Amino acid sequence: MKQHVNRKLAKAAHFDVDIRHGLTDSQVEARLNEGLVNKTKKKVTKSYGRIIFDNLFNFLNIILFCVFVIMVVAGLSISHYVFMVILCCNIIIGLYQDIHARLLVDKLRVTVNPKTTVVRSGRTMMLDASEIVLSDIIELHAGDAIPADSQIVEGEISVDESLLTGESVPVPKKRGDMIYASTYLTKGVCRAKVKRVGAANYVESIQATAKQFNRPKSEIKKSINILMTVCGVLSIAFGIMTVCAYAIPLLESGVPLSDIFFNHSQSFMKFVESFSGSIVAMLPAGMFLLTSLSLAVGVVALARKRILVQQLYCIEMLARIDVLCLDKTGTLTDGTMAVAGTSQMNASAAAELATAISSVLHFTHDSNATANALKAAYGADCKESMAYCIPFDSELKYSSVTLSNGMTYVFGAYGFVPIKPNEKIGSFVESKAREGYRCLVVAKSKKPIEKNKAPKGCDPIGVVYLSDHIKDDAKQNIEWFKSNGVSVKIISGDDPVTVSEIAKRVGVDHAEKYVSLEGKSVDETAKLAGSYSVFGRVSPEQKAVLIDSFKKQGHKVAMTGDGVNDILALKVADCSIAMASGADAAKNVSHLVALDSDFSRLPDVVAQGRRVINNLQRTCSLFLSKTFFAVLLTFLFSFINLYGGPRYPFSTSNLIIWEIITIGIAAFFLALQPSNDRLRGSFMLNVLAKAFPSGLCEVLIALIPYMLAMINPGLFISAPGNAESILELTKTLSVVMFTLFSYIVLVWVCLPINAYRGVVFGGAVALGAGVLAFDFFAAKGKLLGINWQGFNYGFIVTLIVSLIIVGAIYFALNYLLRAISPKEYDFEFEREGKRDENQRRSRTSHR
Repeated sequence: MKQHVNRKLAKAAHFDVDIRHGLTDSQVEARLNEGLVNKTKKKVTKSYGRIIFDNLFNFLNIILFCVFVIMVVAGLSISHYVFMVILCCNIIIGLYQDIHARLLVDKLRVTVNPKTTVVRSGRTMMLDASEIVLSDIIELHAGDAIPADSQIVEGEISVDESLLTGESVPVPKKRGDMIYASTYLTKGVCRAKVKRVGAANYVESIQATAKQFNRPKSEIKKSINILMTVCGVLSIAFGIMTVCAYAIPLLESGVPLSDIFFNHSQSFMKFVESFSGSIVAMLPAGMFLLTSLSLAVGVVALARKRILVQQLYCIEMLARIDVLCLDKTGTLTDGTMAVAGTSQMNASAAAELATAISSVLHFTHDSNATANALKAAYGADCKESMAYCIPFDSELKYSSVTLSNGMTYVFGAYGFVPIKPNEKIGSFVESKAREGYRCLVVAKSKKPIEKNKAPKGCDPIGVVYLSDHIKDDAKQNIEWFKSNGVSVKIISGDDPVTVSEIAKRVGVDHAEKYVSLEGKSVDETAKLAGSYSVFGRVSPEQKAVLIDSFKKQGHKVAMTGDGVNDILALKVADCSIAMASGADAAKNVSHLVALDSDFSRLPDVVAQGRRVINNLQRTCSLFLSKTFFAVLLTFLFSFINLYGGPRYPFSTSNLIIWEIITIGIAAFFLALQPSNDRLRGSFMLNVLAKAFPSGLCEVLIALIPYMLAMINPGLFISAPGNAESILELTKTLSVVMFTLFSYIVLVWVCLPINAYRGVVFGGAVALGAGVLAFDFFAAKGKLLGINWQGFNYGFIVTLIVSLIIVGAIYFALNYLLRAISPKEYDFEFEREGKRDENQRRSRTSHR
């Protein structure tokens, strides 16, 4: 692909383009006809082919399809194939959700695709990066992502090339220098001529597009894959062992191989019933699909709230975060600023202060919130020409210009503007900062800018103080995070006194603990991270150090940002959230993008992540309990079968109620319930800890009828017959017992019973009772593959006593696991009950 585009570039017509006029319409048409357009393949979402393949041909599906073929060959009755209905429904639902999520995400992504200012036919216009053609003149500003490899034809800028080189130090660029796609401007304004497009861009040759944002490490994805692999391998191993145990004695007795596996004898059909029942029960296929489905539902739910998810498994990190790092602007305040007042050095300085500010704004073209407020108050005009200018820089924290008349003007943060010592200004700035104002020092000098820095010893003209509008819902949002176990840290480039005051007003805990990181080293910054809640005068590198320090302290950290100064920290955070109104580069490196740039969406974002992952953790144990059951019983009966006892007795039809209703349907609806608890401990250990007691007790209650039958066959059978009929009736009691016990497991999973979970459980009971009644009265046992005839009153007594005893053992095992492993084993119902009570109290006191 790259060579093909390079050949086109070599043959392309040369256009002598005026940087003020740009390409003409006819020249653009010629480039389009030559195919020299900046289009590249972007693989952020799955292709439709990959979606279909993943849903159809995963490891477990292939095993189940093979089992299905064996059952068809054996000629089993239709009731044995119910698992295929479940499998097909899950595949259809999975396909629908994946495709729906892709369509929705792709549609939303269009709204955040980087736009570039392009000059054509003397007019400037905003175009998608994919619409740029070779030789286009593009105009770039600080924060803009560079759409294609280009050569600067006007202006001086600084570029962050970390996505290409790994180095985060901004690289200065001037006229004649090349700038490359997938990098971005950190400061300055320039015009550049596009030199390469599409696959010919340098970034394509090193495949950096696949690394545009940090992929979160998903414990859940890793855990699910391990569980699926282990279950698949076990099923294959036990399947081979079962086949060998059946076939070898027949081969030794002289039965031809074709007669063993390709006949419809009763013996062969019984073997296939046992074989398929064991294999299907071992495979938690629904768990894999439920995981994909839950994550896809989470993506769709967030998309409806105007949150673009750029990486599926970052939803998991949302559930884990316990520290949220925010900037003041755009989160606590709405980003709109207004000049509240000024203080001049003398009465005649007011006019000079206005001249200084408007001159700097005129030449730097700064367009941040502060610059816009100053433009509204002072304009951006200047009659003089410019000798040199410094657009606002997040490290310098000031803007400056040297005019052709030799006068240099500068304005920016106090302590950064290089003015002569002045105690009056210092005390004034401190007093205004304590009132929550942002202060800018305005100064002048007759010395020029040198080495990209304003001259030292500037004469102060005055101070402008600006007000930030605090968002109406900021306090409510901060309160949500506090009540849900998330610590809020404010990291800002502003004066820490000002930031602290605003943080206090919105209710940030320990907002009075603030520190300025001005001049602090990396080591000093890291040491201060655990002691403060408000950090001011923070450089981009220090932001990243703070995030990394929080992570080293064992926290899961989310970071919000919208500017180029946030990018380093966004890349370090466990979960990064960018605002759509911010810099393109910030959106490119973030896991999520808030399309409305609204901080009030963040509680919804975190709650959605917790809902998805907590419910997965809750419901996955249902699937694994059946796997434990099948593995333990298959091993046990295989051992017994070696010594002439029965083989694994249960067929796929025996598990219909357990597999479809108390696992499949119940898990689906439980996965949709609200849950705001932060994910704790290891996902795999939590799931296994919940599944092991239920699986073990299901095995125990399934074996009780067999043990009783060995001791006293007449205990629950009215008229004991031959060994085969006794085994058939014993299996029936066992099926009824482990089916009813599955409801006890479901009760535990549903604790504490609220309205939603009560409806889910009640629905599962009604549906199960309906299936049992239908099988007893109408199907006469053919649906569930059991025999209802031949039991005495001991059947009911055995059933009730066994359920009580094993149920007590089940609850005792759960509490024992909690006692010996309190950190890993996660009893949600206690925390949920406490949280619900706290929230009720909070709402009552609020009223």
